[in-house]
Amino acid sequence: MKHNKKRNVGIIYELLLKHICTKLLEGNKKEAKVATKIIENHFKQGTELYKEFRLFNALAKSTVSDTFITYKLLSLN
Repeated sequence: MKHNKKRNVGIIYELLLKHICTKLLEGNKKEAKVATKIIENHFKQGTELYKEFRLFNALAKSTVSDTFITYKLLSLN
């Protein structure tokens, strides 16, 4: 599988959120707090992960009707 950091940052964020939710449901607040701190420290405004995550969100939530534009957006490196 080819590395694609445009999608990886979204996966990392989602996995951290899932971990937090799972640990809270299990009653393990300590592990949930650790994952929360990771998000707070590494996804805060001004960091590279924050910039990449904002780009990922913009792409994930946008709607484009032209398939050519969609292709060009996804093929950007």
